[in-house]
Amino acid sequence: MSLETGLRRRLLVYGPALLLLTLLQFQLSVSAAFAVPDFLFLLPLLAAMWTPGYDGFVLGLAAGFIRDFAAGRGYGPGMLLGMVLALCGQAAAGRGWQQYLSRLGILLFLSTVFHDGLLTLLAWFMPLGIQTGSLALALKLFIYGLPTRLLANLAGAALLSGLFALAFYSRKKDDGSPAIDFRGGEIQDA
Repeated sequence: MSLETGLRRRLLVYGPALLLLTLLQFQLSVSAAFAVPDFLFLLPLLAAMWTPGYDGFVLGLAAGFIRDFAAGRGYGPGMLLGMVLALCGQAAAGRGWQQYLSRLGILLFLSTVFHDGLLTLLAWFMPLGIQTGSLALALKLFIYGLPTRLLANLAGAALLSGLFALAFYSRKKDDGSPAIDFRGGEIQDA
């Protein structure tokens, strides 16, 4: 995305995306018999990797608040996790797009393992209902479901990357700059 992309365009992309992905995630997570990507986890991460500035940070705050609100207790941890995730995405994006897939893959793997592991430990430590279970059982269920969650998040990241590529596409300019100009024109013609 170009640094000159205005606030209006970013709001027109991120606002409806946050709303629609929230509705989609909550609807599918209740009724789906298959693993669903965690869109409120992926949106701040990918926004931070695609756009310069604090867009991912703000989206992490908003998505974390929605997650905390949906959980019904403990406002703050989800917002903090969303903001930290966006900062990690911003740091991993670095300069240029030559290694976007490898950076995204590594960050997606590490953040999914950390996020799901942390939620597993918190759910065991502070259960929502009357649950009796050992930590070994909770960790076993975490490890058993991890490959499915990773594949679902990978599919969701591919979907969101396609959405951002279409949303922030800019045509070739008269001065001969590249057809797609992300992150301030750091893609160089070969």
